[in-house]
Amino acid sequence: MLRKCTTPYLRDVYLAYLITDARRTTIDEYPIIEEWMVATEPPKEIIQWDRRCDTIDHEKTAISFYCCDPGFQPILNNPKNYVDKFKKYQCLIGLDASPYDNMPIVVQKSQIFLNLACTYFYGSKGIKIIPNVRLGDDRTLSSLEAYPKHTLIAIGTHGFTKRIDNRVIFAKQVQRLVDELEPSGICVYGPATEEIFGYARLKGIPIYQYDSYTMKENAKDKKRKLSEGEHER
Repeated sequence: MLRKCTTPYLRDVYLAYLITDARRTTIDEYPIIEEWMVATEPPKEIIQWDRRCDTIDHEKTAISFYCCDPGFQPILNNPKNYVDKFKKYQCLIGLDASPYDNMPIVVQKSQIFLNLACTYFYGSKGIKIIPNVRLGDDRTLSSLEAYPKHTLIAIGTHGFTKRIDNRVIFAKQVQRLVDELEPSGICVYGPATEEIFGYARLKGIPIYQYDSYTMKENAKDKKRKLSEGEHER
């Protein structure tokens, strides 16, 4: 005869375990990323999760999520399953579930919460992280309270700054986060133009720029076409 379990089974459908013991922000109660979780040195390389097979040296590489959201959806579905996988990298760039500014504000904030919750969770497991500052529209600026001051942060620019009107908004947000967080350095995945990061440079903040996967592939194509052109002469 089977013995009936006396401990009730609780299904954590909201992944509340991600932010166990986390301090919260005063406005929206985002989990606060602690300073001790953050890597003190910028990585030599940043690789997208969906291009992790390109990694040459895990101990000098940060894994990032600057790729289409479906590419890392399995991680969001089961964050615990990836702790050991991430530990082999130098550090982890914070999650990057997209809070587009044309989403309802409740969805934008939910996406930012998910990014912060997963980042906090992996940091609490001893994985060095670099917080990825990802904002929606100006109503999400209160989330900056969740990031530590005077540490490295990461920003992805590839794809977000093609339109001129987006660049203006992006530049203003970068200026705001620089004033509030006073980061020790900014790891930029994608273009790090003066238009966007000129203010940070004026403030003396180091900018560590990393070419995105698309930028690398475009450079290869350009080199190949130049080489083919020379052979045709």
